[in-house]
Amino acid sequence: MIVDDIYRENYSRELIMDNKRIRNTLSLKDSLKSSKIKPGIIAEYKRKSPSGFNNIVNNDIFKYYNKIKESVAGFSILTEPHYFNGNQLDAVSVQCYSKPILIKDFISSTDMIKSSYMIGGDVFLLIADFLDYNKIREFIRYGASLNMEVLLEIHDMKKIGNIYPDENVLLGYNRRNLETLKIEDESENAYDFLKKFGLPLVLESGISLENVEALPIKKYDGLLIGTALLSGEGLINKIASGKND
Repeated sequence: MIVDDIYRENYSRELIMDNKRIRNTLSLKDSLKSSKIKPGIIAEYKRKSPSGFNNIVNNDIFKYYNKIKESVAGFSILTEPHYFNGNQLDAVSVQCYSKPILIKDFISSTDMIKSSYMIGGDVFLLIADFLDYNKIREFIRYGASLNMEVLLEIHDMKKIGNIYPDENVLLGYNRRNLETLKIEDESENAYDFLKKFGLPLVLESGISLENVEALPIKKYDGLLIGTALLSGEGLINKIASGKND
């Protein structure tokens, strides 16, 4: 399975460990709360994905973010190098926009978290389906020591016991099953499970111009969107117009 392979290969990753930060950390929680567009949009930059996406429309990261920077609450940078062709220097480069930066990766060590901080990240992703409770707690606490927030993502609600709520945590529901790479949407039920933690909630994966009206996006505080924005669709305008109510 691809995700298992990624986690196994993490030990051999070359990470940037020298400090390339140019500013203090920014809060994604605060940015989503103050976003003029509701839910706030976290715009992801990636070059490809195992699900079949190839970024051929917006392959210049600066042109892409220059077009949408006024409309989004934060950036997500996919840094995994093999399956997503990610580059940590992408995160370094977009610090100039003064938007919260989510480091989107398959983090499995404190070294990866420290590196995420060093390249300018404000938030890092943890995937509850693939990490046990004790590791998640350790990583969240370590992130707090760096003044970083955590997007703790879940798909399989059977893994709800892995969630460790804390002040620096946002919870994400990933519509995509990372074991099969297929969209298996339970966003209504997931919201009912996750709202009990009292933390900001982010809906992730497969949000598009075609399906946004059918999704319960108004229940969530944020939307993590990659392919639909990178493909040049007018999804931001549709969300901003409120026609998805």
